[in-house]
Amino acid sequence: FLTGKAEERLSFDIQREIAEALGYHDHPGLSAVERFMKHYFLVAKDVGDLTRIFCSALEDQQAKDTPGITGVISRFRNRVRKIAGTLDFVDDGGRIALAGTDV
Repeated sequence: FLTGKAEERLSFDIQREIAEALGYHDHPGLSAVERFMKHYFLVAKDVGDLTRIFCSALEDQQAKDTPGITGVISRFRNRVRKIAGTLDFVDDGGRIALAGTDV
């Protein structure tokens, strides 16, 4: 909106105006722009983390059984395997997972 065109980058020249428009103010130790950008990156990180969790859950729901003899054998094999060198993590179908709820 500030640039008058479609823009997906948050360039340095508009960060100050956006910070002011969103009500960020200077505080001892951090300027309004620094506070805004810090908050922006924390929220962006949360969005990325939630997106990865969501996509992982969708991937698990959509996983198809392996066809043929490999699929039959894999049904009988334990999907969760220990990872050498650690007791806290396991290999759960190719993903690192916690070994238990108390970890």
